[in-house]
Amino acid sequence: MIKDNRPFYIRLLVENFYKFWTKRFVEPQFYKSGDNLDINKPWNLDIYGNNISIGNNVHLRTSRNNITHICSWNRNGANAEIRIGDNVLISPGVRIIAAQCIEIEENVMIASNVYITDSDWHDPYDRIKTPGPTKKVLIKKNSWIGEGAKISKGVTIGENSIIGLGSVVVSDVPNNKIYAGNPSREIKSLEKYKKIRTRSELFKSNDYQKKMKYLLKEDLQGNNFMRWIRTILNPKKGD
Repeated sequence: MIKDNRPFYIRLLVENFYKFWTKRFVEPQFYKSGDNLDINKPWNLDIYGNNISIGNNVHLRTSRNNITHICSWNRNGANAEIRIGDNVLISPGVRIIAAQCIEIEENVMIASNVYITDSDWHDPYDRIKTPGPTKKVLIKKNSWIGEGAKISKGVTIGENSIIGLGSVVVSDVPNNKIYAGNPSREIKSLEKYKKIRTRSELFKSNDYQKKMKYLLKEDLQGNNFMRWIRTILNPKKGD
């Protein structure tokens, strides 16, 4: 489909069902969860383990064929922790798998199919014992992790820094840098005097939900029930 053909009230029902599912089945799985947790298709979010905390205004995106995983390992002596700050965006297919500690600070954006881990998951010589060598991962505020990137154990991503798509990050990235490649290396620095507009600005106003509802209504303007049913049963070019 080229556009969302659902009537506004149908879309609202869907959004409210997402909220119900999130409140009833997802939030209880977190050690701590903030306000305004927003998950589309929340049944496609796989959460495992204790000590997973999530901040305010976090957006988790999933898709039917690309499940999002958040896992803190608590076996074989491990008692892992995952901390996700305010205003974070996590896209479909992201896997965050901790055996010690993964911390993601506020306003971080993580694109689809990113893999973040703080462990090798097996010892180089004892390949039965898990989780193997571990070291904390820290992703500092306002950073942006590109599509398909992989963040290895012990890595710190600096404030405002950008990781290019498909990159493999095996060492620290300083603040205000763009890194890419396998293994990743510095491509350029961000310009010092340019202001970075972060996701926190989305939520400065108390009217955020009201504004989003208004924009959704405008986007779906003109849709009606019968046309929506027709696009499902008999889709045509231009639908």
